[in-house]
Amino acid sequence: MKGYDPQTNGGQYLEDLATAYWLSDALFTALEMDLFQTIDDFGMQGACLSELAPKLGANESALERYLALLNSMGLVGHYQNVYYNQLIIKEYLLTASPLYQGDSLLWRKNLTDDWNTLKASLTAGGRVNFLPTDISEDQLNLRRAKYIKAMDNVAKLKARDCTTLFSELSGDILDLGTGSGAMALAFLETFPDTRATLLDIVQMLPQTQKLVDATAYADRVNYHPANILEPQWGLSKKYQLIILSNIVHAYAESENEQVLKTAASHLSDDGIILIHDFFTEHNPVKAHLTDINMFLNTYNGKVFSGTWVMAELEKNDLVTSPLIPLATDTALIFAARSQSVLEPLCLK
Repeated sequence: MKGYDPQTNGGQYLEDLATAYWLSDALFTALEMDLFQTIDDFGMQGACLSELAPKLGANESALERYLALLNSMGLVGHYQNVYYNQLIIKEYLLTASPLYQGDSLLWRKNLTDDWNTLKASLTAGGRVNFLPTDISEDQLNLRRAKYIKAMDNVAKLKARDCTTLFSELSGDILDLGTGSGAMALAFLETFPDTRATLLDIVQMLPQTQKLVDATAYADRVNYHPANILEPQWGLSKKYQLIILSNIVHAYAESENEQVLKTAASHLSDDGIILIHDFFTEHNPVKAHLTDINMFLNTYNGKVFSGTWVMAELEKNDLVTSPLIPLATDTALIFAARSQSVLEPLCLK
């Protein structure tokens, strides 16, 4: 969809904002129908409309119109009567791809009900949509599994960018609120002389272990159940790398102050803290959208400025890097006990 300058094409800009959900619903529907995978199953020759419609259980004429939309969105190609997946689909939306994003995208669809409570939440001053009180543990575990798979999709995109900033690394890694473990696993893959401790709440770690056990790095991973909001995590060692990936925006100021203080206490003298998150200075629209998403979906999560996070790290006698934008919607901050520790990093 063409972008318009709101100052010179204000009416069209507002129209595009109002219809933005049309694009996301078109994408969600393709994923729910397994459309891209079905096209791929036909092989290199692509799929004719007459072959594709019965496979998808769709009306042929209606499907033709829908495929024309997906073609205009750059998701499928069309030559004569044959449809094929574009490269973006092959890289991100076929389940065999290492960077598969389908779980993450469909998790976004699940947030629709929460966003529909925005007006009510603004009136109430906080979240109004909560999980049912009678939800069973099996249902919670299913939700946790879907959430971890969704976050794993996203983390894999960012983790590779994080590892490239290190020229070398050895020793112990601590991944706080690890989720799927994808961030730590990227470092284990890149640096063979490392081991990782994955820390998360006890209810989440069984889901984490299922994903880690499917990799080649399970024998270099330990699991440590703990709540990072507690002042003590029950750890006895210091770490060369402590990772907080998408942790800061899940909590309020006082909670983050405690988390950063405890993290600093577990940092080795020559270790590095890596904070990966949304920050208001980088990609402001996405940062503020994420902030409102936290407002609607958590008790007190919010997106902070990098300046605030750096100041909190400095209160714990740490020095910090500047904010390092990734090519995506998130950025990094590094912290250490001395500037000399940060100097070998490939900070661009």
